[in-house]
Amino acid sequence: MKILFEPLGGALGIGAITRCLAMAQAAVMRGHQVAFLAPEGYPLMDELALGPRFPAPAPVRPPELVGTGEADGFTEAVLIRGMAQPDYADRAIAAELDAYRTFAPDIVVTEMQPTVPIAAHLTGIPFACTISSPNLSLFTGPPRSPGRLEEVEATYASLCERHGLPPMPLEELLHHRAALNIAPTAEILEPALGAVPRTRYVGPVLFPSLELAPAPSYPAGTTRILVYLSFGAVKLAEFLPVVGKAFPGPEFSVVVAAREPSVAGRAVPFQQDNIVVAPTPGMTRLLSDTDLLITRGGQNALMAALLAGVPVIGTPGRSPEPIYNLGTLQAHGAARTLLDEPTADDLVQAAHALLDGKAARRAARLGDLLRRHGGATEAVQALEETVLHRTPAPTP
Repeated sequence: MKILFEPLGGALGIGAITRCLAMAQAAVMRGHQVAFLAPEGYPLMDELALGPRFPAPAPVRPPELVGTGEADGFTEAVLIRGMAQPDYADRAIAAELDAYRTFAPDIVVTEMQPTVPIAAHLTGIPFACTISSPNLSLFTGPPRSPGRLEEVEATYASLCERHGLPPMPLEELLHHRAALNIAPTAEILEPALGAVPRTRYVGPVLFPSLELAPAPSYPAGTTRILVYLSFGAVKLAEFLPVVGKAFPGPEFSVVVAAREPSVAGRAVPFQQDNIVVAPTPGMTRLLSDTDLLITRGGQNALMAALLAGVPVIGTPGRSPEPIYNLGTLQAHGAARTLLDEPTADDLVQAAHALLDGKAARRAARLGDLLRRHGGATEAVQALEETVLHRTPAPTP
């Protein structure tokens, strides 16, 4: 089987990319051919020769929307990422048609790229799409710029009509036309996804070579804190002294996972008192020896924490997606969410509530439920079944 992977063209973090890479790696291990369609400069993709690479246009974020933070729903995400511009959509579809016809995949797998359903319709190739609750209208709050969101929907409705599809909301375009919706989670964490047609829960889709990369070790006899913020409103340079005040040595040892080459003017890696700042260490490896994770609340980081049985302090700023993710864990007693920019006292109080052993046991129980699924391998098995039993995409 030939599978083409297409992460979101305007991805701001690496979650969309690593999930595609994890599934591609599992597909290769099962004897399939894979290829990728993504803009130049995407991290990790150029480093792995899993299959041919096809170029895709990179959207340009509207200057007035740069720095506005994460989106409240998928339609706003398309707007913020510059993917609502008609010229971008036309170029994206053209790149997709070229890649689809050249590679001739049996199925396309996308992380929410909104032009894929149109290109798939034009070529007759089925597609699968990853799915998460915060991107569903059920969990979308009131739009901050309703007029701008209407423009997004109008752009894609026009594209649909021009290419022989009935106009429909983006959510329906992606998930109701998909031959398979891949949910990289478990039913207990995102039960609403089960109501979407053709959804398959596969559990965490983590990229092994990144998760198990080398990692520093903690000193013995300390309470071990791991900090991983990723993209978001809380900036590492400003947050570092807050963490140092909340978790001083010698009682605590702190490892900070930094994606930036420098933090607060210092080249990474470096050590500051009891804090080690390391360049993107292996998260799964580190979490196996960690007592508490402080993170923005991205899906991959939270899945890895649950698998390791590590409770979480969430620092999502005001971003709806991590707030939703963390809220679910908090409801299960495995996390505390601190909005905006947490103070040292906020961190101390949250840590005191989570380091009693009960939160770790609750996190571990959720991790056991996640482990019932097969992750990237189960996702590929679902793709195999979809192609084997392929039926035409439904007409709304």
